[in-house]
Amino acid sequence: MRRNAAVAVGAILIVTLALSPAMSAEKVAYIHSEQIRVEYNGARDIETQLQAAVSEWRTAAEGMESEIQALVNELQSQRLLLSEEAVQEKEMLIREKQVAFEGYLNEIWGVGGLAQQKEAELWQPVFDRINVIINEIGEDGEYAMIFDAAPGGIVFAAPDTDLTQQIIDRLNGETE
Repeated sequence: MRRNAAVAVGAILIVTLALSPAMSAEKVAYIHSEQIRVEYNGARDIETQLQAAVSEWRTAAEGMESEIQALVNELQSQRLLLSEEAVQEKEMLIREKQVAFEGYLNEIWGVGGLAQQKEAELWQPVFDRINVIINEIGEDGEYAMIFDAAPGGIVFAAPDTDLTQQIIDRLNGETE
């Protein structure tokens, strides 16, 4: 899918440049958003906050898992002493706990789960600031377009058109 997007972006760029000679005189540049995310000084703080939340969720999940295992062990040790009805009740309780456990895991780590939401919440202010910086550089540098190379949409770019380090420097300069 990324390959299709890269081809589409490349095709649009080629058509745009071919159809508009004036456009070819415009400045074009790119950034590496993933590099910005890695080299941003505040990333460590964000990752620390995210790991704290993950640690809490993991502890809760481990507690649920331990409770289920304790019930399974209890059933195994008492099975011969219990009536068929009591065994079925304990098995039902174990299944309910397992379903709740799986639901909890999905709620936290599933698609759109709390882990993804927390990460987005922590990073969103940084992404907003990055977009402001990109717009400022774009306007100040009179760029016609600035692309993101991270998703693979760029197959070639001259190194002097890479604005990534400018973004990182400005972003990190605000936090120091």
